[in-house]
Amino acid sequence: MMKIKIKTSNKIAFYLPVPYTILKAASSIFTSNKFRNQLHKWANQDLEHNQVPPWLFNTLLNKQLMKELFTELSKNKGTVIVDVRLHDGTEVIVKL
Repeated sequence: MMKIKIKTSNKIAFYLPVPYTILKAASSIFTSNKFRNQLHKWANQDLEHNQVPPWLFNTLLNKQLMKELFTELSKNKGTVIVDVRLHDGTEVIVKL
């Protein structure tokens, strides 16, 4: 389970537990052909000369890569992925 903690400068704290099943469901949506085609359209929407090739999205967003990523993430529980503290006192911590 991924744990996201956000503390604002006003001493307001948010805690969001995100189970791996939700992450896997979101990754299956992101790796679907329909989403990749729409992402390619969005990327090339304002570009006239330098078009982003469609194979780039196929190599970056494939199902096998996402599956391997989540299995490796689940093996490394307790690892802090993001630990950010801003000047105004806001903190964001993402932990496995």
